[in-house]
Amino acid sequence: MDDSVRPVAQLYGVNTQLLERGLEGLDRDALRRPPGPGMNPPLWIAGHLTSVRFSICAMLGEARENPLGKTFFRGSALDIEALPERDVIQKAWSEVSALLLRRLEEATPEQLASPAPRKFAIEDPSLRGTLTFLCWHEGYHIGQMSLLRKWQGLPGLVG
Repeated sequence: MDDSVRPVAQLYGVNTQLLERGLEGLDRDALRRPPGPGMNPPLWIAGHLTSVRFSICAMLGEARENPLGKTFFRGSALDIEALPERDVIQKAWSEVSALLLRRLEEATPEQLASPAPRKFAIEDPSLRGTLTFLCWHEGYHIGQMSLLRKWQGLPGLVG
């Protein structure tokens, strides 16, 4: 693994475990319960992060069909009753997470330095910069997941 991406890859590994832990103990209703109007429930957050990981893998040169479709991308209409079951998202998360960690292991310095396919809120326009930003993005949503767990009477994700 290229040293320039090693810390980010380690954080993706941590985030993999945190999201898996975030779904534990939540029944079907709790997974679909948003904290308020216009806010996302835990299951949507899990599906969103899974979908973004499929996009990251494509950026790293291994595009795979996202079994969740476009349901979880920013701007999609939220239909709580139409969300897939937890096991569908967990299976996709497990598969795409293993693929992501493998692709990070195989990424070359040249690939990481190449321009990212889209611009994010970070000065570094390289694929490495995008990987770093999207890792932060995961942490943001995992924090939301932890808060939603506590809101529903369950323990947070760390500590």
